[in-house]
Amino acid sequence: MSKSAIRVQRAMMGTLLLIALILMHLGYSWGEYIIWFIIFMLYVSAATGFCPSDTILGKIFGKQEGSCS
Repeated sequence: MSKSAIRVQRAMMGTLLLIALILMHLGYSWGEYIIWFIIFMLYVSAATGFCPSDTILGKIFGKQEGSCS
C-alpha cells in the first residue's frame, strides 16, 4: 500500500477513535462499540492478513512499487 493510503488509513482510524471518545464523554454508551469494532478489525487483520480498508485504499491510491517492507 502506498504511503498516502497508509496516512489516510491512520487519519480515518484516529478520527473514528476521536468520535468514539467524544460520544462516550457525552454519555452515549454506544461510542464504546466503535472502539470495540476497531479492535475487532485489528485482530481480524492480524489473524488473516486481510483488512478491507487496505483493499479499498489500495484501489484508490494504487499499489506502491519498489516497496522495501
